[in-house]
Amino acid sequence: MDILTKRHVSCFLGNHLVHLFSGMLLLSLLLFFPDNTQAQRVALKTNLTDWMTASPNLSVEFAVSNRLTLDLSGTATPFKYKPDFYFRHIRLQPELRYWLVSLLTKHYVGITAFYSTYDVGYKERGYFGDSYAAGLTYGYNWILSRRWNFELNAGVGAIRYRLARYRPGTAHPAPDESGWIVAPVKLGISFVYVLK
Repeated sequence: MDILTKRHVSCFLGNHLVHLFSGMLLLSLLLFFPDNTQAQRVALKTNLTDWMTASPNLSVEFAVSNRLTLDLSGTATPFKYKPDFYFRHIRLQPELRYWLVSLLTKHYVGITAFYSTYDVGYKERGYFGDSYAAGLTYGYNWILSRRWNFELNAGVGAIRYRLARYRPGTAHPAPDESGWIVAPVKLGISFVYVLK
């Protein structure tokens, strides 16, 4: 698994970010809409915890059975605040959820995975690399109105990372550190708009 170069990340975060989100949405629609869509539930979401880190994000959730939904989310931060202060990343995260009461209502448990590439710099320290993870999640969804819900969720799991340390303003070296850690893999405070 080759790490994305800084040039690839910049290109990807540029014009292709819109294509990423629209492509993910289109693929999801094609894969998870059966011919009979009468009982199908679809929701669009945005996670406020990601927005707190200046990370635009979008998530779409589809019902795949009476109790199961598939949530597909993507987030990216293309911003560089100063030459020696930046936090740029791309994260794609699917999650399979089992709803204990009914779809998009009250408690759920789930399994999730993600892939992320990142470039973080602050003053004299820079970190560049990628990571992937798998873990378990729990969440609760409150119905606010016919179309709007509010959701809290959290998850923990195992994360595999590769990392290169460098000084901001210099070239990125090849990753020379890697390892596994147990850490949070999901944290969400989301507004949910139920499409149908």
